[in-house]
Amino acid sequence: MKKFNLMRIGILLFALLAFSNCEENGAIQFVIVDEFTTSVNIKGLAAESSFTENSSTNIADLLEGAATFVEADIESVTLELQDDFDGTSINGNMNVTVGSIVLFDQDVTLTKGGSLVIQVPVNASNILSVISANAVPVSVTGTSTSGILGDDDFTIDVLFKIRATVE
Repeated sequence: MKKFNLMRIGILLFALLAFSNCEENGAIQFVIVDEFTTSVNIKGLAAESSFTENSSTNIADLLEGAATFVEADIESVTLELQDDFDGTSINGNMNVTVGSIVLFDQDVTLTKGGSLVIQVPVNASNILSVISANAVPVSVTGTSTSGILGDDDFTIDVLFKIRATVE
């Protein structure tokens, strides 16, 4: 009988401790991971060896059923040189910036029809401060090390994998 009473007291204390850690009337937070694509159209630069294009990515889908962002990070960026490029590849330096945050700046080779996945370092991934009206400003700069681009109308798709905490 003593063991049963001790067990009952133990269960009661466990239940009290578990329920005392619950927040009452607090906002419910949840984590969402989604991918968003921005197409960067490069036009009229066939005789140039570099380009800079600005765009924005609408991330309103992350807020579906929620009110505000608590946290937002870009986990990776994928670059895809589309089939509308006249050559086979672009060799050179690529810089992708979101707002004032440089996600990466490195030498890469973009192959037509291929994709290049770049993991964003944790110290450069927080984009919460640059979200404005559910959009993220994006700037893509490229400099060809193999000479002129040779095409005056091509597209590079930039796919962002974003992890957000919303409430």
